[in-house]
Order: sequence, then structure tokens, then C-alpha cells
Amino acid sequence: MNSAVVQLNNSSMGGWFAPFTNRQYCAWFYWLMVLAALALVFHVFFAIFKIVSSGGKLYVITNPGFWSIFFMNLIGYFTQRLLYTMCLNSV
Repeated sequence: MNSAVVQLNNSSMGGWFAPFTNRQYCAWFYWLMVLAALALVFHVFFAIFKIVSSGGKLYVITNPGFWSIFFMNLIGYFTQRLLYTMCLNSV
């Protein structure tokens, strides 16, 4: 075993940075993934609603704020999905 890992586990902060040893913690990543997916879907439906309610004007999707929030939600979903998959395959 690597001496750095042993020192980390023996230190007072070892519990904060040590890996989880139980699969129940994977549920956190699952629910964060679901929340991120819901935020992404809500954002897209809100944009469609704004386009329809404005008579077909596309000012909503030409706004840079729309795209920045869209990509933040997309990256959040992808990150949580990746962490959930890694958690399931490592424990």
C-alpha cells in the first residue's frame, strides 16, 4: 500500500477525503443526476414556452444567457451521470 494513502487514513482528516465504502452513497449521485436532468428539461420547456408566447420570435434562444444556463445544466447532468456510473462500477 502506498505510504501517502496510509498517512491520509491515519490523519484526522482521513474521513473527509477517504473513499466511500458503501454503495448507498451512490444514491446521492443518482438523485443529483435526476435533479440536473429536470432542470435541463425545465429550461428547454421554458424556452419553448417563451418562443410560443411571443409569437414565434426567437429572442429567447439568441440570448447568451440562455445558452450559458443551458450548457451549465447540461454539464451538471453529464457530471452527475459520470460520477454515478463511476460510483456503481467502483464499489
